[in-house]
Amino acid sequence: MEQIHDVEEKEVRLSEVQRSKIYELARRVSHEMLDEVCPALFRAIMTTDSKLLKNQLGIVIFHLQKNDRINTVIGLQKLLEASLKVAPEELFKILGSADSDAQELAQKIKALL
Repeated sequence: MEQIHDVEEKEVRLSEVQRSKIYELARRVSHEMLDEVCPALFRAIMTTDSKLLKNQLGIVIFHLQKNDRINTVIGLQKLLEASLKVAPEELFKILGSADSDAQELAQKIKALL
């Protein structure tokens, strides 16, 4: 448990395998979870004072938000990746306080890390 706590306090660097597995997990979520979790994750990454999203990932997220597509599977995939980079503690807090599907997703992501 201590190791997971350490992961939540700093930026998480994902390997391509981990990223692919997280993206696969995100494909299996309900529309209700997307509507609940995606806006909260977007707000969480927007409130960080990080320059880590001034890259292609940040551009994709802002494009999805601008076109009202942030509450989609691809939106969730990109938000999960960004949240792990800039606000992992907030990511797990949001998923942990949402429905049981989101809590299960949080546990699976922690297991991958």
